[in-house]
Amino acid sequence: MNFNVREKDLINRRLIGLSFKNLFKNLLHEQLIIMVPSFILGFCFSIVLNKLLIANLIQKSILQQDFLINYSFLNIILVLLISFVTLFAIIYASTKKYQWIEESNKDNKKKTIKSQIIKIVLGFMFIISYFLLIVFNNTEVLYLFGGIFFIIGLHLLLEIMIKIITKILFRVSTSSFVFSSSIKNMQYNASLITKIILMLVNSMIFLNFSINVIGKMGVQSYEINPNTQYINGLIFLGAYLNIVFVSFTFVIIVNGFLMYLRSLEKENFILRQLGFTRKKVFVRNVLQFIIIWFLYVILAFTATVLISLIWNDKAALSNFIYWIIEIFAVLILMLLLCLSNWFFKIIKNK
Repeated sequence: MNFNVREKDLINRRLIGLSFKNLFKNLLHEQLIIMVPSFILGFCFSIVLNKLLIANLIQKSILQQDFLINYSFLNIILVLLISFVTLFAIIYASTKKYQWIEESNKDNKKKTIKSQIIKIVLGFMFIISYFLLIVFNNTEVLYLFGGIFFIIGLHLLLEIMIKIITKILFRVSTSSFVFSSSIKNMQYNASLITKIILMLVNSMIFLNFSINVIGKMGVQSYEINPNTQYINGLIFLGAYLNIVFVSFTFVIIVNGFLMYLRSLEKENFILRQLGFTRKKVFVRNVLQFIIIWFLYVILAFTATVLISLIWNDKAALSNFIYWIIEIFAVLILMLLLCLSNWFFKIIKNK
């Protein structure tokens, strides 16, 4: 997401003659400065949090009394090494498109069309596989694996879909500058929006799996299993996972949408110079957020509640209230971010 926001800056660096090797090296140094303290802090916090979790799981008879995590020197080095390799791979994959920036537009267009055709074919294969799985298989595990198929298909198709939808909406809304300019901005930021929606839908899938499968297993097992401690432990694990997914989603929303607001700053500044009021700029931002939220709701519905409707899973459908709470909690958080950004801009200006 960081590289999407800084795309103009990265293109400018390549255009003034900085080699891809040097660009990659600079970005790697920058990300290491940010991420190494995060790796160390995360690892230290994980030791404390894992101890609390394991103590609870032992108490509830999910784990044996002598269960311990192996914090050997080799394991610590492996964790940090895997983190570093992952970071290296993410930076390379995110910046690879800047490797051949000096190539002719004609060659670039040919490569883009080829890659888009491959993405569309593979994306539809995964989406169709998802629908075939949930229509012809009534297995609880598909709440998770069906969702993963859907996410892979979405990952391949969503950016293309957003660009097509925004092009159509732009042509329809040319009479309204506020709406049409908002749509055009979304088209330009399609890659960033894709990543935000993917993370939101992904979190919804895992949360849905945790509530409707792990929670359901606990209730069903309670009727046939006399080991009450084991059942309580399973329910505790489900609740723990829910907290993890909700916290993760919260961080993603805040981080993703603040980055999106940051990507709008230059454009908003120009609009202010041209005479746009702060209120109109705020309305533009809110409008874009609502469209993103609407796309998220449709896709999250397809990935989660649709399974329950097709299977007529009454137990899962009875938890529909959780789905409603989450999607509106996301909307409220998005609007609060917009409002706080607008408010702090006024204070800064004064």
